[in-house]
Amino acid sequence: MLRKTTAWAVLLILLFAGVSAPAKGEENAVTFRCLGDFVLHMPVIDAARTPEGEIDFHDMLAPVADLIGDADYTVANVDGVMGASDVYSGYPRFSSPIALLDALQDYGVDMLTMANNHALDCDYEGLIRQLDACDARGMDHIGASRSRQERDTPQIRELNGIRVGFLNYTAHANGREEACVPEAAEYGLNFAYKSNFERDAQALRDAGAECVVAFMHWGEEYQRIADDEENILASRLVRAGVDVIVGGHPHVIQRVYWLAGEEKNTLCCYSLGNFLSNQQSEYQNCGIIFEFTLKKDAEGRVTVHAPGYIPVFVWRQEAGAGYTYRLLATERALANPPEGMDKAAYGRMKLSWVDTVEHLSTRAAAAECIHLQ
Repeated sequence: MLRKTTAWAVLLILLFAGVSAPAKGEENAVTFRCLGDFVLHMPVIDAARTPEGEIDFHDMLAPVADLIGDADYTVANVDGVMGASDVYSGYPRFSSPIALLDALQDYGVDMLTMANNHALDCDYEGLIRQLDACDARGMDHIGASRSRQERDTPQIRELNGIRVGFLNYTAHANGREEACVPEAAEYGLNFAYKSNFERDAQALRDAGAECVVAFMHWGEEYQRIADDEENILASRLVRAGVDVIVGGHPHVIQRVYWLAGEEKNTLCCYSLGNFLSNQQSEYQNCGIIFEFTLKKDAEGRVTVHAPGYIPVFVWRQEAGAGYTYRLLATERALANPPEGMDKAAYGRMKLSWVDTVEHLSTRAAAAECIHLQ
């Protein structure tokens, strides 16, 4: 159940009125950007094939490349596994090209969250290959491990003078852990219901983290309002003292709140929606880039500031027997439509903008702080 009290104001528009975020790179302030779910259905993979027979996702992401990298630290989630095999597949078991990882890195993604419901689609061995690929490229990752020692090692990054601790969990893995070696469930993938949030958050604090950011893969697909599972897990994270929660998996945008804790309030974006996928139904063809800033004051206290979002839209266009895909920043594409966009596609994009702004503003702009029970 949700009980509402007027307390903290969250005004979610593209940039918050009256709130000045520190400049990128400013000492003792770090700005995050978080991308929604990448879901590489086979039509998306086929669209990335070049005439030379290679696979390249750069053109798909190029229209928003400046937004992906315009932060001190950018985090993304890819459902399924990249680089597990040269044989690719889409739903229900995703095996994706490593080329997407290269494009994400080239455009400024710093960390990949790996705890998602498709993480074991290529078995535990496939997940390990994705971990190895990230390490070979120097990309941070969270949520999956090759050993118990790796699982128990606190994940902390010092960013602009702030030591940030990271957590990442999935509510389930579609039952795939039952088909994998026992290590997959024991320590290979971070399962929310097998984890002690308070212990994990305290381990980060004990290791020197000055704030904790948790990424969650949870909830019911295609539901625009957070469900009981999300609220239960969120309440556990609040009690654990987590500063920010960023969620995914529903494949639609869910609302953003401050969640009331005993000593402080926790910023929670329940679901970012999709970033890149073949899903074209209303609410599924779009998502947000979620932004927030951490600031450390003269006394060393770290607090969360300036949450905001940038709506994005997946523009799919027929091309022969398949499609092309382009990720667009919705507001600027509305003002300056890309060449070749017809009225129908423009109308879908405009509807996604209206739906997103109305959905995120309805309660979040009502100066309410939510208590989870």
